[in-house]
Amino acid sequence: MRSLVVSLLLFLLLLSHSAAAEEVTINLPGDVPMVLVKVPAGTFLMGSPEGERGNVFGNETQHQVTLTQDYYLGKTEVTQQQWEAVMGTPMRTDCGSVAVGDELPVYCVTWNRIAGPGGFLEKLNEHLGTEVFRLPTEAEWERAARADTATRYSHGDALECSDECGPCAAHDDYMWWCGNASPREPKPVGQKLANPFGLHDMHGNLWEIVYDRYGEFSGAPLTDPMGPGGSGDIVLRGGGAEYEAYFSRSAARLGGSPDDRAQNDEVGFRIAAANVDGLTFRITNGINDAWYNPATNGQGFLMTVFPESEIMFVAWFTFDVERPPEDVTAILGEPGHRWLTAQGPYAGDTATLTVFVTEGGVFDAAEPPAADGVPVGTMNIEFADCKAGLVTYDIPSLGLSGTIPIQRVAEDNVPLCETMANE
Repeated sequence: MRSLVVSLLLFLLLLSHSAAAEEVTINLPGDVPMVLVKVPAGTFLMGSPEGERGNVFGNETQHQVTLTQDYYLGKTEVTQQQWEAVMGTPMRTDCGSVAVGDELPVYCVTWNRIAGPGGFLEKLNEHLGTEVFRLPTEAEWERAARADTATRYSHGDALECSDECGPCAAHDDYMWWCGNASPREPKPVGQKLANPFGLHDMHGNLWEIVYDRYGEFSGAPLTDPMGPGGSGDIVLRGGGAEYEAYFSRSAARLGGSPDDRAQNDEVGFRIAAANVDGLTFRITNGINDAWYNPATNGQGFLMTVFPESEIMFVAWFTFDVERPPEDVTAILGEPGHRWLTAQGPYAGDTATLTVFVTEGGVFDAAEPPAADGVPVGTMNIEFADCKAGLVTYDIPSLGLSGTIPIQRVAEDNVPLCETMANE
């Protein structure tokens, strides 16, 4: 068995893979998930160049900004389900209710209701026993919206289109604005394609509240800017489903009152955090071990993590209580020994793997069978902690799919895993 695992491992490590955006999932009360995406530190040009089409207010003076630390940002705007999970009550609708549902973004919110005493962020931090969650700064928001692009939108300039409510194929896949939102109201989060950093709805859908107070840009280079302090107007970013396209440019910005719900269904937010270590489980090579499905006679997973390449390798095998005859050919889904292998990238608590099936042969035959190297499906492994996880698999060619709970065969390596996960 070991020789087969090693030979398949060497083969699979040669296969190319693309690194996914690094994500973490936090669990809100009631096990409601919230996903955050890691945004890398970097230097970029904030604001718009002189003469950029759509800068109708002249408040986007371009300047260099350097963010010295990575940070995390909500993959989507905070949803109504997430708001209710944290606050314990449904979204207020006294400012007007046009779209209500779990996957719709929360609106009818204010800066004070989000970031003030007794607000969403205070309650979220209390629930998780931390103080790391906050609103993004205006610079963090624009860095994330641009996603290393310098065009008007992260998906291009769209200069061939109207900047108002006319149709635009260049925008349709990426944002909700008055040109495609019918009716013109908030839409469920995450329906449009993500930007290059893996974030959805940074353009359109709802204006988003950021941490800063409103102020004019001087044009001077800045490092980790927090914006002007005080109790003046707040900053809104991103545009919305009721607004013209030019409001959804990466540089577009408006001011508003910190406790004014006059924008009714037009304003929401997403959360940020500088560091989420210790709040979610993180895959390390402390995972390396034998795992199994406790609900079966025997279904095992031999897992190996390679941190230098951020790849996980899994040998997935099943066996019956009684050994089959030596001449039985291993066929997945039929009695007898059979097994598969899977390999792919991991990030945070989840591995996203490609599944390969082994060609014929008994599991422990004298001559190990060869792998044909043809992908047959996918497997996602989400770890709750160092002791348990969930395998979700889909093998269309064999008509097999499902979810399998897994746990370690032995817990000898759990202390080491827990230490590594919190480093």
